Amino acid sequence: MQPLTATDPRRVGAYRLLYRLGEGGMGRVYLGRSPGGRTVALKVVHGAIAGDPGFRRRFAREVRAARSLRGAGTVPVLDADPEAEVPWLATAYVPGPALSDAVIGHGPLPQEALWRLLSGLAQALAGVHGAGLVHRDVKPSNVLLSPSGPLLIDFGIARSADETVLTGTGLVVGSPGYMSPEQAEGRTVGPAADVFSLGAVLAFAATGRGPFGGGSVAELLYRLVHHEPDLDGVGGPFGELTRHCLAKRPADRPTVAELAAAAAQRADTGPWLPAPVVAAIAQKAEELLNAEAAEPEEEAELLVRDPAPGTVSGAVSGRAVSGPDAVTTTALPPRTPRTPPPTAARPGRSPAGPARARAASQAAPFRREDAVKALTTGLGRPLYGLFFLVPVLALFIGGFDLLHRAALYPSESEHPSAAHEWAVNDDWWRLPVTVLLFAAMVWLHVYRRRLLTVPPGRVRLWSAGIGVYWIALLAGTALHVAWFVIVQEDMPSEAGNHPLLWVAVPLTLIGAVVSPVLLITSVLRIARA
Repeated sequence: MQPLTATDPRRVGAYRLLYRLGEGGMGRVYLGRSPGGRTVALKVVHGAIAGDPGFRRRFAREVRAARSLRGAGTVPVLDADPEAEVPWLATAYVPGPALSDAVIGHGPLPQEALWRLLSGLAQALAGVHGAGLVHRDVKPSNVLLSPSGPLLIDFGIARSADETVLTGTGLVVGSPGYMSPEQAEGRTVGPAADVFSLGAVLAFAATGRGPFGGGSVAELLYRLVHHEPDLDGVGGPFGELTRHCLAKRPADRPTVAELAAAAAQRADTGPWLPAPVVAAIAQKAEELLNAEAAEPEEEAELLVRDPAPGTVSGAVSGRAVSGPDAVTTTALPPRTPRTPPPTAARPGRSPAGPARARAASQAAPFRREDAVKALTTGLGRPLYGLFFLVPVLALFIGGFDLLHRAALYPSESEHPSAAHEWAVNDDWWRLPVTVLLFAAMVWLHVYRRRLLTVPPGRVRLWSAGIGVYWIALLAGTALHVAWFVIVQEDMPSEAGNHPLLWVAVPLTLIGAVVSPVLLITSVLRIARA
């Protein structure tokens, strides 16, 4: 654990940050506290990559994948906001080192611990695959060691087992040195790819080195596909299982169920980690207890300085105001990092603050859903446009018969109106207008299902598109009705009225009533988007 610096936030969502746990290429991980007092690990994305729409989709996928897992060997997701300005994910905090840190710091695991590692990871992957997912990034840094067993984390690139990957020419996802050959070649992967990665992790845990050595990414990927793994020092039945996991052909690898069954015969149920690793876990637990002990001394100050989301805090004439309930207290001096205020000067605590914080915490994951629900009701349902599109389609098809009648019964006037001449001779626009209106309805309806995962900018664009769609629908319907009426009007009486005229006339009357409301609503929607 490292103390927070001046560049670190003090609050993420409804969670208060206590320490920095680590940092990687994607973001930072903090130790945080929920309004209800639960200790969590908060994964906060770097701002530089948070604006990438592709990354936001992957991060939202990680949240969905992790939330779908409830089996042994995985860390539960407690809260998340993929659509925040800086996306974040909160999981249960595990006071244990990553497998990579433990092996680098204390050496390879003993034989008994290796079987327990295999048993725990096989059970975790069984839960992942049972949920229809493939983890795709099993590696030592994504395995946490706890006294009860190993835990598999980080589902940032997990996908459905039948989902293919199209990330760009020559681009693969995963970690070089631990991904499967089919993954390195950009082919479709399944559960067997995770088994290969598991074999590479087991080899690392037993030897302290990857089975395909080091070097550049290109070298690692080439060895993955064309070379046999280096398993010197991994012998006996464990070495045989590891070698089978690292088979080049997916069909030659064992299933996680077979691995779990083999490990269950040899894994002990008692303490499994070497003493140095247990000591490292105990040290992390002690740091956590120290953080909890310091918590009450800072809680009152932070309730005033860092109110829950959605409340307003200020200090005027010695009064700190938090939302509608004012709490009389002493105005606090500027805060110094990690320094608790004097005990005698601790202000009183407002019971409304934590309640509001808990409400905000519970509401945070649903803000996106509420916004999308509001946008997709009423005019946000493109299929409602069928009320206009079905008559438009009828007028389009019936228009061919109407033109045939117009040819049989030409206008008796020596000088037909310009409108009639246009309607009879320039009807080319009817097909593209009809097709475009139907295509817009289908596209908006299909994209509507993706609004929970796409970036906010695309949601606003879709909402504006809905407004344009209704305006275009009103204009297209009016054009079809006007064309039909103009052609019919200049025909002689012996031609009779076309049957669809009884569609055009009511549609005109109804349109005259609802069109102004639809038009105003659509314009307002575009302006708000």
